[in-house]
Amino acid sequence: MPIAMSLIRRLLALPAGARPSTAERSARAERSARAERIVREQLDLACRTARRLGVPASELDDVAQEVMLVVVRRLDAIHPDKERAFVAATSVRVTANWRRQRRRRHEQPSDELDSLELDEAALLSRPPGDSAEHCLERARKLQFLQAALDSMTEPQRVAFILFELEELTAREIAQQLHLPVAAVVSRARRAREVFTSFCQEHAEQSDVAVPPERVVEASYG
Repeated sequence: MPIAMSLIRRLLALPAGARPSTAERSARAERSARAERIVREQLDLACRTARRLGVPASELDDVAQEVMLVVVRRLDAIHPDKERAFVAATSVRVTANWRRQRRRRHEQPSDELDSLELDEAALLSRPPGDSAEHCLERARKLQFLQAALDSMTEPQRVAFILFELEELTAREIAQQLHLPVAAVVSRARRAREVFTSFCQEHAEQSDVAVPPERVVEASYG
């Protein structure tokens, strides 16, 4: 995401006319390198999380960029071992803000158009050697997964995405979202029940006649 990188560099740049010491320049360079590394490593995570929480493909870049700008602003407060968890939780919060703004604007994105975008993206971005049929099959599984996620309550969906799909621990999720660990475990358990029930009820009506675990596997590529 070139725009995000340019904004990050601008936010971390020294003020015009500043004459920093060697130590200050070194510290600034380290912060800039760390911020850019987090963007490179975690941008896909931000996009996946936002997409699963209902952000249409047309707005993913804007939402993911906002996530990364939060990362830059909070960089010094992010523990190195918790970068991934921080990005995931920030994606949840930024997406919640996006949803509130969308409700105020009374905008309703077209689910049909978004499904077409998903199929097209699967074809155009397929890895070398992957057949079009394989990519379309994965796209159908992703659509099925999204429908299952949409059948959950918002707390259940967040817990399922972070715990089951992104494989964060219950403690990591609880710390980042400021929740009791027991609440995270309960939501994740209930979400898994909803997901399994959805798969059992709808598999015969769809092209995704596979166990729930195979549907989840499609979310990783």
